[in-house]
Amino acid sequence: MPRLLAFIQRNQHRLSTLVFVTGFVTDLITFTLLDLPVVNLLFIGYLAAAALFTFVTHVMGRYATEPSGWRRSVAVLSTLAANFTIGGLLSGFLIFYSKSAEFTVSWPFLLLLAAIFFGNEFFRSYRSHLVFQTVLFFFALYAYLIFALPLYVDRLGPEVFLWSTGLAVGVFAAFICLLGFAGRERLEETLWRIVLGAAAVVVAVVLSYFTGLVPPIPLTVKDSGIYHDVVHTEKGYEVTYEGSSRWSRFLPRTVHHASGTPLYAYSAIFAPSAFSANVVHRWERYDEANRKWVTQSMVAFTLSGGREGGYRGYSIKDNPEAGNWRVTIETTEGQVIGRLRFEVESVQALPVLYVNYR
Repeated sequence: MPRLLAFIQRNQHRLSTLVFVTGFVTDLITFTLLDLPVVNLLFIGYLAAAALFTFVTHVMGRYATEPSGWRRSVAVLSTLAANFTIGGLLSGFLIFYSKSAEFTVSWPFLLLLAAIFFGNEFFRSYRSHLVFQTVLFFFALYAYLIFALPLYVDRLGPEVFLWSTGLAVGVFAAFICLLGFAGRERLEETLWRIVLGAAAVVVAVVLSYFTGLVPPIPLTVKDSGIYHDVVHTEKGYEVTYEGSSRWSRFLPRTVHHASGTPLYAYSAIFAPSAFSANVVHRWERYDEANRKWVTQSMVAFTLSGGREGGYRGYSIKDNPEAGNWRVTIETTEGQVIGRLRFEVESVQALPVLYVNYR
């Protein structure tokens, strides 16, 4: 056992990264198979475990240099356990943040995850790694509350986000006080760096939210597309389309348009039961001369959650001009849920059209 602990200590930064990745990949696979209430319970369990192991790391860290004994074992293994649980938390967040937004919107979160991987390699000393691990725990706590609080209040918006921010700061402050009671002198050695790190996280996340970079979890686009006609019937929404009925989120498509006819943007957005939010279809056309997207029209409707296939709705654009278009599906606060990219090509007569139900 002493040899194993010595090996772990010599390679702790590499093993921390390995354990972090293991927790990350494990839950990246399993979380996609679970219902939202079960996922929320797992998040709570992971968060409690991450808090416990982070606390133990602070309290028992001074025993990591002992030649042997159970206290040394706890000190060494608690860091690995904390990395595993935080990795599990972040993998779950990655799933829900990615599902609730376009990649062009969620890339800052992915960049942050990359920074975390490098951080495990960079912060090799005990004190630096302890600071990094504690700030990482705060980020996991903050990300969870951004995800969970809308589930409990059944709505989204800046007010709910600020509640999440205040609650995260309050809970983390209580956690820091608990660390102080357990060992004030040890905490004072790293406190200012922990506070600065947590403050940097708050500033980055708040700026990301109010610039529309934070996706509106738990909203998720289940189905969407651009059609020549959409009619609500007893069988569902009857859509008229050309070619394949499958619409890609990533590749633009060509939509043929005959003069005087409209185009329809259809979307089905999943939200939990009793959840409500205001959703907007923003029709934008690319201005080649000025090289920017210009809003042509906006259609808003209120979303009601609970339907497994998503709350369905559509908007209409009368007689769109030829050119590059996109329809951005977003909240009224500007958080992007999904986006449809397509090129409108003017024709004298429409190609063969097909009918399906959504």
